[in-house]
Amino acid sequence: MNVSEAITYIESTHKFGTRLGLESMSLLLNEMDNPQDKLKFIHIAGTNGKGSTSTMIAGILKEAGYKTGLFTSPFLESFNERIQLNSVPVDDDSLVAATAFVKKHIEVLLAQGEPHPTEFEMVTAIGLQYFYEKQVDVVVLEVGLGGRLDATNIIKDPLTVVIMSISCDHTDYLGTTIGEIAFEKASIIKEGSDVVVYPQDPEAMKVILDFAKSKNASVTLVNPDDIAIMDFNTRSQTLKYLGNTLPIDEFQLKLLGNHQSLNCLTALEVISLLIRKGFLINRFHIEEALSQVIFPGRFEIFLESPVVLIDGAHNSNGIQAFVQNMNQYFPKKKINLYFGMLEDKDIEESLSYLVPIAATIHTLTPNSDRAMPAKEMAALIHEAYKKSVDFYDTMNTAVKSIDLNETDDVNVFVGSLYMIGEARTLIRKLLVN
Repeated sequence: MNVSEAITYIESTHKFGTRLGLESMSLLLNEMDNPQDKLKFIHIAGTNGKGSTSTMIAGILKEAGYKTGLFTSPFLESFNERIQLNSVPVDDDSLVAATAFVKKHIEVLLAQGEPHPTEFEMVTAIGLQYFYEKQVDVVVLEVGLGGRLDATNIIKDPLTVVIMSISCDHTDYLGTTIGEIAFEKASIIKEGSDVVVYPQDPEAMKVILDFAKSKNASVTLVNPDDIAIMDFNTRSQTLKYLGNTLPIDEFQLKLLGNHQSLNCLTALEVISLLIRKGFLINRFHIEEALSQVIFPGRFEIFLESPVVLIDGAHNSNGIQAFVQNMNQYFPKKKINLYFGMLEDKDIEESLSYLVPIAATIHTLTPNSDRAMPAKEMAALIHEAYKKSVDFYDTMNTAVKSIDLNETDDVNVFVGSLYMIGEARTLIRKLLVN
């Protein structure tokens, strides 16, 4: 098995769909001798902000000298991005070895008449096996979908649980109210857990706190007053920490946007907890990591004149934060919007934020069987807003349509993680190099 065959095998299990529940995952990991029981975890759930916050926490731990695993999804350009060791995607040989190991144990279960694990269950098992083999000190583990019945919730006693921003998403699986969705995500809290909670809608917060109380968990609430943006440009922002649990003052954060300052504060609260648990992390580790941390696809700027950027916002809350960033960083600029979204997202609300800031609108079809076709999206926008809209059949054509002579323009690709990965590859190939 080579790496191409390994990834093809993994992706072929997409046909087994999404199956929430821990029974299949438990059977597989038991067959694998439960690698997860030999690892330490920081477990992160939420609708928005999981990836950025996970990346910041992992970066600080790495800078402090800890061998750090990071499990996240989806990937942008390469499958290997989903499983990282010290900020480096899993190498092909290790991915092949871990996949072959998991495949062998799946075949044993199938011979016993057990159902085939889903794609996400397989990827999670591969990641856990890889982290065990590499004997990592800590795994920063991002929930895939929801929390209660997510495959990652097989872990027993995380060092810290983190609940990021919760909004209505994946309502077909998680519930139709913010409270129902919050319950699913809060359910990664275990008995006696230390929990860090990002600022929430009141209904979501009540559910989280009630669940935490039922588990005798200790809760740290992230206080927005504990962080201030002192300065910003298109390369970084200067933040001031106003809390009282860490020995830092002003520092640079490479990730851009108001929402990233709160994500950063959440990461800092996690680090503060880890220090109290005996982790040796100092001011230098924190400041150095945050000044260098990158998270591809999140308000990522490739060119400055004209501006070309991509953003992974893919639901109305994320789109709202993206628009706030656009108004902050590029006020009064001509914005050319390249947009695509999945049909099961809140498209109309997202458009209500995006369309008013866009001078031109171009639609694309994300690389997903759940995507709204570009032609349909263009028709929807034209009918609702009476604006002229172009649609593109390929990302290559869309990227080539950017006029590099219009140096004051801002060209943005946003709306789906299943779209911006391809955009990222082509922008770097056609415009940057």
